[in-house]
Amino acid sequence: MPSDHVFISYISEDSDQIDDLQAALEAADFIVWRDKDKLWPGDDWQAEIRNAIRSGSFVFLACFSSNLAKRDKSYQYEELTLAAEEYRLRPPGASWLMTARLDECEIPELDLGAGRTLGRSIHRADLFGPGKTAQIARLVVAIQRAMGASPGTPPASVKDAAVEARRAGSDVVESVRELLRKPALVMDYDEYLSDLRTPIVRALADRDAFPLNVPPGVTQLDEGLTRSWVQRIRRYDDLIAPALVPLKLIAMYGSQTHEQELTRTMQIIATPPPPDISSDIFTVAHEYPAALMTYALVLGALAKQNYSMLRAATADVQMSLPGHERVPFILTSGSQSIVGIDRWRVPGTVLCLEDDGAMPTSEEIDELLQARGGRRLTPVSDHLFTVLAPLYQQHFASDADYAGAFDQAEVLLDAISEDARAQTERFYGPHGGYGRYTWRHRHSDRGPETVLLEEVRAQGAGWTPLLAGLFGGSSERAIAALEAVATMAVHVRERTY
Repeated sequence: MPSDHVFISYISEDSDQIDDLQAALEAADFIVWRDKDKLWPGDDWQAEIRNAIRSGSFVFLACFSSNLAKRDKSYQYEELTLAAEEYRLRPPGASWLMTARLDECEIPELDLGAGRTLGRSIHRADLFGPGKTAQIARLVVAIQRAMGASPGTPPASVKDAAVEARRAGSDVVESVRELLRKPALVMDYDEYLSDLRTPIVRALADRDAFPLNVPPGVTQLDEGLTRSWVQRIRRYDDLIAPALVPLKLIAMYGSQTHEQELTRTMQIIATPPPPDISSDIFTVAHEYPAALMTYALVLGALAKQNYSMLRAATADVQMSLPGHERVPFILTSGSQSIVGIDRWRVPGTVLCLEDDGAMPTSEEIDELLQARGGRRLTPVSDHLFTVLAPLYQQHFASDADYAGAFDQAEVLLDAISEDARAQTERFYGPHGGYGRYTWRHRHSDRGPETVLLEEVRAQGAGWTPLLAGLFGGSSERAIAALEAVATMAVHVRERTY
């Protein structure tokens, strides 16, 4: 079954209007699933519909008209029941289930759990009357957001930094441009990066501002700790925001003379807390600033295919850990490590819901804490996708192109990590960052990890990342690393999704 599709639930009397809606959605590059096109003679109708709803659809769009009220029975109610069961497994405020009215009709008040109903709690579009065209456009945007191709609302600090950088004669842009343009200014460049990182390092070392242990007496994750964690991540975003534009430009346009100090900067930011600090939710969250900077650098390098700077920001970064020899930082990091495989995904889910404009209530947070259903699968990855979007708006043609580049960045990060693991004699840390590319491509035969693997197999030693020194310049190492990522991705999708 195709991935990234919209399942349309409707009744046969509305087929003509659904034909028009399908044409509009397909014009926006969505794959549309509806029974008359996807069912073959002899198919088990209920099984096929259930499989489409539970296994394949990224968005379930229920379309209603006054014709439904004229019926005593309708298979649409069974589709809605299955959709409601699926919706209860999703985060509060999730946009997977949407409704559309085709005329002035009532939407059934189907119970969705936790006090939510289909008519009162779900995004609705009115596809009739003079506002029909505008409503279809809004529906398209909402579906893009639900499919992960459209980011949420970024932090104001990052958005402001991106806007300022686009201003003609921006001091930040001009300063970095001058430093990168003239190799003779390498000492000034080194000093610039030192000045850039110093306030960040000082702030991160301030235990009053960023304590690494939970408050005394707190023994389990609750609403208060969840909201404190979310606020902590947002403070990290604000702290790093002024450095993001310079880092992006350095990753895009830096050369060999700029690699060493960039690597040094990442090593300093990534220095772990003292060994006497216990590992808890705030200790691990302290990895987030380095992760944010890493993602910003990797996306910048990818935007200009500047793989030598990508290498300097990732594979070259080494760090010392208590009781270990120096190990690549990439082995100790990853967006998933910040929340654990499942341990702290609830705060991450709340963070992402806020990014999407939903402000979870105490009752909704408690529901997330009590049940695994509804938690975001890759919350830190999803948040980073939103945070960095304004920096790269001008470098990609659309949100979908940006989402594709983000997927590629995460696959490369996982592959570099797997390669580093293969080159060390010691095992360290969990496998993989478990980026959002796993769930975004869970039904695709050619996820981004497969595309990159096919590239290196076809191009061999001429694959551009190898020419820049990634994977030690070895196509065999690159293939082995990407094969490990592909295997991991399959395992994660089968186990989690």
